[in-house]
Amino acid sequence: TIQWMFHKSLLLRGSKQGIQVGKDGKDKTSVVPQMPPSVLSSRAESTDMQSSGNPSYVELVISSSKSLLNKSRQEIIDVTLAELREFFPGAREAKLVKATVIKEVNATFSPTPGIDRYRPASQTAWPRVFLAGDWTATGWPATMEGAVRSGHIAAEAITKQAGMPRQFLSPDLPPTGFMRFFK
Repeated sequence: TIQWMFHKSLLLRGSKQGIQVGKDGKDKTSVVPQMPPSVLSSRAESTDMQSSGNPSYVELVISSSKSLLNKSRQEIIDVTLAELREFFPGAREAKLVKATVIKEVNATFSPTPGIDRYRPASQTAWPRVFLAGDWTATGWPATMEGAVRSGHIAAEAITKQAGMPRQFLSPDLPPTGFMRFFK
């Protein structure tokens, strides 16, 4: 399933930052399918992706896509485009200008059981030194989401020590389905 879908044309609107410029001096626009999308951002659906006068640059990211590791670059592009066109009918008429596939096998850290006992808390022995990052004790895996959670935990510790406690961390959602039996 898709972790993130970035519609770069929206993110960069009004700015040339991050847009590649070709040898002819014109902006390059491209669709960059990396993995097949199963869950897509509803915000992207409301954009003008299908407008022929407004080329788009779309980036798709997925984690733990072991089923795609042995597929060729072209197979990944084909399956991604098929699913992109299924979810965004306006993309059916779009012309793919450029595609890049990046396979990062070790993108998500896969810890061994018991490793959490070695992850440090945000508070340290020094009163004005706090830790944050995906490698700290968050109760979540060492991912981007874990890093954000760590920042919230550190911010709570800092405001508490300053005498102005504030909650930054949202509570976890309750487990549903089969997972509710393991709580």
